Amino acid sequence: MMFFSKYKKDAGNMRRRKAVVKPVKRPTRWLQAMLRGLAVSSAIVLCGFGMWKLNHQMTVSYWDIDAEPHVKQQIEVYLQQQTHLDFWHTQASSLQADLLEKVPDIQQLQVSRVLPDGLLIKAKARMPMALWKSNQTQQVMLMDEHGVVYRALRRGENIDLPILRADAAQLQAASQMLSVLNKYDVRKLLNLSELVADDDGWRLNFAKGEQWFIEMANLEHDVVQVINILNNPRWAKRHWRIDARIPERWFIRPARQEII
Repeated sequence: MMFFSKYKKDAGNMRRRKAVVKPVKRPTRWLQAMLRGLAVSSAIVLCGFGMWKLNHQMTVSYWDIDAEPHVKQQIEVYLQQQTHLDFWHTQASSLQADLLEKVPDIQQLQVSRVLPDGLLIKAKARMPMALWKSNQTQQVMLMDEHGVVYRALRRGENIDLPILRADAAQLQAASQMLSVLNKYDVRKLLNLSELVADDDGWRLNFAKGEQWFIEMANLEHDVVQVINILNNPRWAKRHWRIDARIPERWFIRPARQEII
């Protein structure tokens, strides 16, 4: 005897057969890591080679220097002595810092790269105002208009400048004195042979025995007054020794050849 269920089999309650999945061979993990490493290494090598080639393509082959002749010559000598002039070794910032150190005659400097292979340099030279002997090194040094002692006098170098006899702490005041002379009477500055720091002021020794004693406190005012006196026709034809250290009373005497 057969029994028939009242429930019909439909698609929902029928037993489903699982699809047969064929196994696929996949690369092992170490092989994947190796492939990734090779790809990264290749990219780094290609990038490095490109940068190396570009660096050498930008090697400096010419330069344009705008500077005073003696500074221009020193910059050219420096560039000619460099063994590497590729882009990496001629970056503007590093080249500018090195030039300021190696060429102390430069006061202001601007370095620019003109791509692909040019170099533009603009330099302003220091103005030497006096010679100063360092008590520590016993070298004769050059001092500029700002009171900065920037280098030693080279052997065989002949510069006609006044000699400054003062301590290192008095260099700024000495440069002020020289600047005042340069401003109001450049002829006196050219005739100045010595600038000596005394306890109560400055002693200025000029050519032909002329000599000034100036108080430190009223430096510019007194120098202007002395210049005005000496430009007066009454005094202009002779050379004088002027002591202006006492504000209420100045002493003026004819100059003699010997210097005190």
